[in-house]
Amino acid sequence: MPKSPTPKFLQDKDPWLLAEEIPDSDVFFFQIPMSAFCSDTSYPFLKNYSKVLTHYKKFHMDFYLGEKDSFLVGESVLKALLTRPNFGKNLNENILKWSYVLINFSKKTSKLPLQKYSNKHLWELYAEQDKIHTKLYTYGWLPVAVDMFHNNFTKNLKSYLYSVCDSKQDAENAFIVLTTPSQKTIVAQEREDFLNIYNKYKKSLKKPDEEFKTALKIHSAKWGHLGYIYAGNVKPFGPEHYLKELQDLASSGISANGILKKERAQLKSAKNKQAAIYKKYNISKQYRNLFTTAQGFALTKLVRRHAQLFCLYSMHTSLLPEIAKRLNRTRYQVQFMLYGEVKEALLRGKILSKKDLQNRFKECVLYTEKDFEAIYTGSTLKKLTKNLGRIFDKNQKELIGQTAQPGYAKGVVKLILRAKDIHKMNKGDILVSIATDPDIVPAMKLAGAIVTEQGGITSHAAIVSRELGIPCVIGTKIATKILKDGDLVEVDANKGIVKKL
Repeated sequence: MPKSPTPKFLQDKDPWLLAEEIPDSDVFFFQIPMSAFCSDTSYPFLKNYSKVLTHYKKFHMDFYLGEKDSFLVGESVLKALLTRPNFGKNLNENILKWSYVLINFSKKTSKLPLQKYSNKHLWELYAEQDKIHTKLYTYGWLPVAVDMFHNNFTKNLKSYLYSVCDSKQDAENAFIVLTTPSQKTIVAQEREDFLNIYNKYKKSLKKPDEEFKTALKIHSAKWGHLGYIYAGNVKPFGPEHYLKELQDLASSGISANGILKKERAQLKSAKNKQAAIYKKYNISKQYRNLFTTAQGFALTKLVRRHAQLFCLYSMHTSLLPEIAKRLNRTRYQVQFMLYGEVKEALLRGKILSKKDLQNRFKECVLYTEKDFEAIYTGSTLKKLTKNLGRIFDKNQKELIGQTAQPGYAKGVVKLILRAKDIHKMNKGDILVSIATDPDIVPAMKLAGAIVTEQGGITSHAAIVSRELGIPCVIGTKIATKILKDGDLVEVDANKGIVKKL
């Protein structure tokens, strides 16, 4: 990325808004969306972000947007959805298209004899991955931008429903029905493959034969990357993970065929309920289109995540280790280098010192604007992060969020941030997380209710909780800061309220 001499907006008066807190993150992956946010040219009629600040402490990342700036970006996307009838459809089509372009590139690259390639050739592959992945993000981020931080899309859709429904509660119920996908998500596709393996080999669970072991290996190769998160500091789901999950299913006494039948019935029911609401309230053509777009956002969000995790696993096990070897650095150190720094190192031998890279890993800030990016450590880091963070009452007993899936549950809190936490989860526990990701879906299946800090109709928790039929409250902002393992809580997902008992 070409660099301007100095950043333009770093010291402006727009206060920082915490956008997301993401465990297990690195610069290699997240410099891609950050640059896309500020330099996106896929739809020239949309506003780009003026500034993005990303704060790392080892692999733990918080990223911040300008509060006013992020609202205006959301309004820009919302305006396009309202005034351009084909925009939402085109957006979803492009997310799917570029997701599979990224997957195909990753498959091809992982099979190349990279040890025989020149530094120039390695750089060309690195740059191509960055180009494709950035293009995917110029589309894939927009459904998040329009709803996650200021609920621009949600507020507009609900406002319309308030104007046509019989009551506010009817409108809230209609909103959930009309934004729930009536097509199978990619998470459901994995689950169906998994349950088909269970039905075929359930008699061999204690002593798997070679055919069963092969089926588990094939399933792991196809889906195991869903357990592999951004920084690559955990292993993907392997055959042993899926075998244990199959054994746990067998011990639960739950029918696999019953799960499949229930999921098929839910999809059919969703279509019927949507058709009934459209007819009852005479939903306009414009808003039918918008609700269809919202459902599409939920479907394509999961495909995008699937593609990105597949790509990251491929890059971490092929291209990045070879680059690290050439530079005499660890793979994790390469993951804290910027795009331009990798280019300089491979093509011109200008390699950052191990000490500098270790300091970045310990703590750093990545700041991005259009045509500008820089990493800061030391005194500049302290100055930039001085006023970041959230102020809240640690003793509060009630949290308020948004209803993602209605229902009620009471149970014991289990903080589940990543797959390594799943062992804590028992059937009926209340899963509390910053935001759910594909790696903790096995825990979500056991939950009596799900509570997250982050939200939006395209959030992973909202999509999967509806698919599983589990009560879910999203967007509480501070759930993992207030609640701890062992707390007894009441989750009224009909009202979006979580009470500590």
